[in-house]
Amino acid sequence: MNQPMPTLIGHRGVASLAPENTAASIRKAAELGIDWIELDVTLAGDHSLVMMHDPTLKRFTREHTRISNLNRAQLETIDAGSWFNKHYASESLMFLEETLALVKELDLDLNLEIKINPDLSAEKLVEGVLATPGLSELIDNKKLLISSFHHPALAQVAQAMPDCPLGALYEGMKDDWRTSLVGFNPVSIHCDAGQLTEKRAADVLKDYPLYCYTVNDTVTLKKLVDMGVIGVFSDRAHAKELKAVFSDS
Repeated sequence: MNQPMPTLIGHRGVASLAPENTAASIRKAAELGIDWIELDVTLAGDHSLVMMHDPTLKRFTREHTRISNLNRAQLETIDAGSWFNKHYASESLMFLEETLALVKELDLDLNLEIKINPDLSAEKLVEGVLATPGLSELIDNKKLLISSFHHPALAQVAQAMPDCPLGALYEGMKDDWRTSLVGFNPVSIHCDAGQLTEKRAADVLKDYPLYCYTVNDTVTLKKLVDMGVIGVFSDRAHAKELKAVFSDS
């Protein structure tokens, strides 16, 4: 079975060692020899594309501030690192074009997750992502995979860029999970490790490589590998004990 990504993918960079979705986390991944990283992109109020998982600034202690009410200039003032460690107090939020440039500079491969902002248009988000300078180059060089829980967004990508590899994200996978694969053909399926059963894994693996998120311990990883899982997203993708599980399998 084709394996579009390696066995260990850095979740939001190296989220155990640096604030997620930031330049620091991306650079740390490169420093540790992690070839593939996963990052989140979402839409702000002025349609700028910011590297964030959440629709609010709760992670940065501004609990009730929704990014749909903010523009790029306002987001650029956010301290995106202090919540993680005072060492990162000067860390800024990143925007997609900056991120793609950094990924290229460091020669990394990227799983870009399109994270729908529930306050704003999913179609506008996808349009913005596809128009971002540097995206097509990564696709041409086979260094990009786009994923999303929002499968209509993946269908929109497929229509505009049919050569772009796509990963279909799921949380809980129902028996009819294949019915959501409308308008696109994914190269991989990504699902919640905590909700995966042996039966569901076997079903997925009939047709697709299977990856799981977010796996940080060897006990969980061994169970997944025994089910046939190809690889995992991990906050500790650099950890020797995790690498050893795949080496020994």
